[in-house]
Amino acid sequence: MAFELVRAMAGIDGVEVVVFAGGEPSRRFDLGGLPGVRVVPVRLGAVDVRQLWRWRRIVKRAGVDVMFFPYHLGAAPLPGVPAIALVHDCIFESDTRFAPSRAVAVAYRAMTALVARTLTVATVSAASAREVERFYGRRVQAGHIIANGVDPALRGDPAGTGRLRAEFGLRPGYVLHVGAQRPHKNAAVLVEAIAAVPDARLVLVGSADERFADEVGPAIARFGVTDRVTRLPFVPEELLGSLYADAGLLAYPSLVEGFGLPVLEAMVAGTAVVAADVPVLREVGGGAALYVEPRCGQAWAAAIERLLTDADLRDGLVAAGAVHAARFTWGAAAERLVAACRAVAGSRQEPVLTER
Repeated sequence: MAFELVRAMAGIDGVEVVVFAGGEPSRRFDLGGLPGVRVVPVRLGAVDVRQLWRWRRIVKRAGVDVMFFPYHLGAAPLPGVPAIALVHDCIFESDTRFAPSRAVAVAYRAMTALVARTLTVATVSAASAREVERFYGRRVQAGHIIANGVDPALRGDPAGTGRLRAEFGLRPGYVLHVGAQRPHKNAAVLVEAIAAVPDARLVLVGSADERFADEVGPAIARFGVTDRVTRLPFVPEELLGSLYADAGLLAYPSLVEGFGLPVLEAMVAGTAVVAADVPVLREVGGGAALYVEPRCGQAWAAAIERLLTDADLRDGLVAAGAVHAARFTWGAAAERLVAACRAVAGSRQEPVLTER
């Protein structure tokens, strides 16, 4: 998200983007080559307690007017420097089982509360804004809801299809889920569902989080679908478009999210979506997805079978999804962020700073 916002903001008239970056070069993103972007090396991690007293000096030396923290746990109160911190979600707060430990949950809430009290808060969805107000008593202004964009070029191609088959054994038509294997992702319900849909294949893409017990593996054994479920911790980024495009559908059963970008990525790639019927996914998917009670395996099985067998329904969702997803652009996100930064800075059209 940060890279796309920086690239889009740098193209806005009157904006200079200063990026405070760690000493190690990024393997994925080259910010230094972007016009309108100045990169300033810092020796602070994304979450480092030393930032509480070091950021003010760093920012003053760089001569910036507004500080934007794209991850709120990396934020710090900066007396005299307007600052916006992005709170992506309230997943740990919504259910104690979603936090890796009680200690992590307590520390996370303490830091988030400090940020909510001392900085301007932005977030990525109206649903997350409501959760910030619910848990921290801080109302997020409508203009500070910065929805994610989605890559409009996320498409499949024959070469990608060939690689998916050769390298991972994937044949088109599978039921796809994309997301780290954590409890709030609720992926085990898809294993239960796939067991009830004859011949359907489930592909789960996402790394395991060793802080949590594996819920998917035991479910695969319990329902006897070892031969119909493929777990892939990683798929190369250049194959992402083909991964989505070759799927019969994307199933996204998360119990809570900050946003839910895979829903839009699937729509851009021309794949129908069935998602959990929770507020944030209704917000992101709009009228272009099918919605299911998140914990009901039978409901997921029925929805999956319906989408795999009803070509008219599937084609209708694909067409609606293409129109819907086109509204989510990084350019629009950058415009909203710059407007928020200018408002926080008192409407001065001067440098905007981001940190990663």
